[in-house]
Amino acid sequence: MGKTAFSGPVFGAKQTLFSVRVPDISSGSGSGLSSVIIGSWVVPVGEDWYATEFQGHRNSSGSTGLNIVLADDGTPLSTLTFNSSVGGQMINSTIAPSAGEWDGRQIASWSTVTISVVQSSALGPSSGVTVSLFGYRRYVASSRSEEHTSEL
Repeated sequence: MGKTAFSGPVFGAKQTLFSVRVPDISSGSGSGLSSVIIGSWVVPVGEDWYATEFQGHRNSSGSTGLNIVLADDGTPLSTLTFNSSVGGQMINSTIAPSAGEWDGRQIASWSTVTISVVQSSALGPSSGVTVSLFGYRRYVASSRSEEHTSEL
């Protein structure tokens, strides 16, 4: 069981909240930037996620300007930046906790979490990109569903 400062316990050990692997990210054409959403999740009703770490791995030696952005309802929480063209890189980012929390940024129930990739379209594509979000789940009262089941 994890520890939090004000809002009670989080259940279970730190875990993978989600992970996605993309075989190829096209570099587009021209000399601008290409941007693509590679994953999107909705936090289930009845639980909040507390994101602690964001991690990315790239197999290829493609674009040197590869940025991977984690966002909660469109608000960026963390960005991973691959500044080298060397393949096999892994980058890990610790996410600052929410105010009053011991560990983890709160992502509330029903929030949409997205992973976007932005890279220079003038350089070669990146391939074998894997992105993972780690943290805790806290179960919370899902008032609408609990109200309806208590009436039955």
